[in-house]
Amino acid sequence: MAARSSRTYKLRLSDRGIDLFLDCHSRLAHLLREFPPYGATLHVAVMLLDRMEPYDLAGEVADPRCDRLAGSHVRFVGSSSQLADVTQRLMGRIDASDEPTSVTAIGRFYLAGLLAFESSEDHDLFEAYRRTRDA
Repeated sequence: MAARSSRTYKLRLSDRGIDLFLDCHSRLAHLLREFPPYGATLHVAVMLLDRMEPYDLAGEVADPRCDRLAGSHVRFVGSSSQLADVTQRLMGRIDASDEPTSVTAIGRFYLAGLLAFESSEDHDLFEAYRRTRDA
C-alpha cells in the first residue's frame, strides 16, 4: 500500500474566517463522531466546490463574503497533496469556461469552500469526506 503524501497549506484568515473554519471543523467532527485533522476540514470544503458547474464555481470564488473571511492571521493546515490537485483542477475549469472572474488566488478557493461547507447539507459533507478518503 502506497503512503499518502501530505503538504502544508497556508490560510490567511480574519477573525471571522478563523471562527468559520473552527465551526466547520467542529461540525465535521460531530458528523463523523471522530477527531479529524484540520486538513480534512479544508479538503472537504474544497471538494464541495468540485461538484459545482463553472458558472456557480466562479460565483462562489468571486463572492464578496470571501473578503470578510480573508485577513492577516496566518494559519497552516496539513492535508493530503491531492488537495492541491483539486484546487488546480478548479482553477482550470474556471479558466476553460467563459465565466468572467478576476479571482486567481488559490487561497480564495479555500475561503469559498468554507462558505460552501457552511451552507451544505450533512449528506453532502459525508459524500465530500468520502471522496477525500477515496482520493
